[in-house]
Amino acid sequence: MIHHSGVLVELADKVLLFDYWKGDFDFPKDKPRYIFISHGHHDHYNPKVLEMHGTVIADRGINELKNKPVTLVETGDVIHIDDLTISVYGSTDEGVSFLVETEGKRIFHSGDLNDWHWKDESTQEEIDQAKAYFKTELDKIPVVPIDLAMFPVDRRMGSDFDDGAHAFIRRFHPRYFLPIHFSSHPEGVEIFVKNAGITDTKILRVDIHPTYEL
Repeated sequence: MIHHSGVLVELADKVLLFDYWKGDFDFPKDKPRYIFISHGHHDHYNPKVLEMHGTVIADRGINELKNKPVTLVETGDVIHIDDLTISVYGSTDEGVSFLVETEGKRIFHSGDLNDWHWKDESTQEEIDQAKAYFKTELDKIPVVPIDLAMFPVDRRMGSDFDDGAHAFIRRFHPRYFLPIHFSSHPEGVEIFVKNAGITDTKILRVDIHPTYEL
């Protein structure tokens, strides 16, 4: 975990970097780099990634990338780059989410896909609409074994902040679940872990340990 939704995943033969915004890190040496940008929000995209000497896969909706040497994708795409199969799914905000298959593993990064509702500030109709929208997008993702899922757990949403994360775990049962998008509110991760209860998914506590070996 680098910062917010920025995550670096080192595999045996390559490195995957998702939604880098800011923070210090070093790429492992002598491994090809694949850089994913789910959308153009400032907390998911830093133009510096274009200078990181990697293969960039980005949301087609980021206008400034349309004439850059990147692979642009949209919801519904399935692309093959080297030995990666990249399936592109939707979001309940801007952009896309990614399911990456490589080296016998499946890795999911949600971008801003989440059950975005603010129970303490919204009407019941608004909450119901947000939940229905989220379910529609979630249902488009096939239920397949996922080794690592990265998904928002954002305390700023109020009392129902972790509803989307719990729904994702109940549907997909990923082997490992990494909370993201909590930025300077790590107390939300603590609450989420307590609410999660017993599960066959291991929740990674990057608010305590920033790196893990899967």
